Amino acid sequence: MKKTYRQRRRLGLIVIVAAFFLSGCVGSLGGGKKIPPVAGLFQSRQNQAQPQQLKGDVWEGRQRLLVAGGFGSLANLSLLELYPDPKDFRTFYLSSPGVGLLYTYDAAQTWQQAREITSGTVNDVAIDPRSTCTVYVAIGNQILKTIDCNRNYREIYLDSRPNAVMTVTVDATNSAIVYLGTSAGELFRSVNSGESWSRAYQFDSSLRWLAFDPNNARRAYALTTKNGLWRSTDGAQTWQSLANGLQPYSQGQEINVVQFVNDQPNTMYLLNRYGLLKSGDAGDTWQALSLITLPLSTKILAFAVNPNNSKELFYATASTFYRSTNGGSSWDTRRLPGRGAAPQFLTMHPRDASTLYLGLSIVTSKK
Repeated sequence: MKKTYRQRRRLGLIVIVAAFFLSGCVGSLGGGKKIPPVAGLFQSRQNQAQPQQLKGDVWEGRQRLLVAGGFGSLANLSLLELYPDPKDFRTFYLSSPGVGLLYTYDAAQTWQQAREITSGTVNDVAIDPRSTCTVYVAIGNQILKTIDCNRNYREIYLDSRPNAVMTVTVDATNSAIVYLGTSAGELFRSVNSGESWSRAYQFDSSLRWLAFDPNNARRAYALTTKNGLWRSTDGAQTWQSLANGLQPYSQGQEINVVQFVNDQPNTMYLLNRYGLLKSGDAGDTWQALSLITLPLSTKILAFAVNPNNSKELFYATASTFYRSTNGGSSWDTRRLPGRGAAPQFLTMHPRDASTLYLGLSIVTSKK
C-alpha cells in the first residue's frame, strides 16, 4: 500500500538554517513594512462534541518544529507533500523545497528534521507497510533507506544522472520487493530490499509516481509525463495505458492527484486540468463530478476524499475550500487559513479519517 499521488509543484535536535524557518515576506503595509506570509501545515478535525462542526470549519496550525535551543516554525515554509505511515496514524513525513525530510511521531503536534537528510528536495517517501521503522526516500539521484526510525540512513541506489529518481514504493505483498522510477521512464525492481536492482519496465516518458491499489494487491498504477495514467493487473510486471478513457477530459493531462477509497474497492478519484473525475471500474472509464467551479474555469490545487467514507470530498482553489458530504451532489464553501499562500495538498490518514491536513506553499509575486 502506498500514499495518494499528488503532483509536486516544486532523531535528536538539528541545527537548521534559520532562513528556512524564520524568514520570508509578502506584501507591505504603509511605510513599507513587510507582511510575513503564513504557510506551512494546518489541521481540521471533526468535532465529536459539536457534530455540526465539520472538517474545514476550523483550522489549527501544526507548525512547531524542534530545533537546537528551542522551537522553530513551519509557517514560513512552502510544503510539497505529506506522507502518512500506513500503520501508525501519529506518524507522517513531510517534504519542502531544499529542507530535506521532516517527520512527526505525535500526529503533527511537533516536527523534527531527519538528521542525515537536512537539505535537498525529497521527491517521494515510501514506508514499509509491515515495518514502520523502514523508510525509503527518493531525493535527487539517490534512494536513501533507514531501518531504525530515522536515526540512520544509508544510500542503496545512486544514479549517474542528476535529479533522476522520481518515485519509490514497496510491493503490496512482499516487503523485500521495492520499486523505483526515474525521469527517463525506467522502472527498476529490487527483490532484496534495495541491495541490488534490475530493470522491470520502460515507460514512454518520465515516471512520476507508482502505487499499489490498497484493495487489490495485484493491481498497480503509474503516472508518466507524456501518456498519463497506466495500470498493471499482474503485480507491476506488464502495463496498459489508460489514456483512452481520459480523452474527453483534457486527454488526461496534468494529473495532480490520484486517490483510492476503501469503501468501494474498484473506485478511484483523479484531479487533472479538467477537474475532478471518478472511476468505478478501476480506471477503464471516468465521469466528471459536478462541482461549483466549472470545468477548466478555475485551477483546483488540492483534493482529498475520505478513504473510508467516499461521500466526504474536499477540494481547494487558491482562495476557497470546498466540501461535500453527499458524494459531490452538493458543496459548501469556507475560507482557507494562511496568508500569502496557496494550497499544495489535502491529506487524510487512512487510520484516522476524523482529521484533515492542509499544506500551503508561499505565493511569490511576479515582478
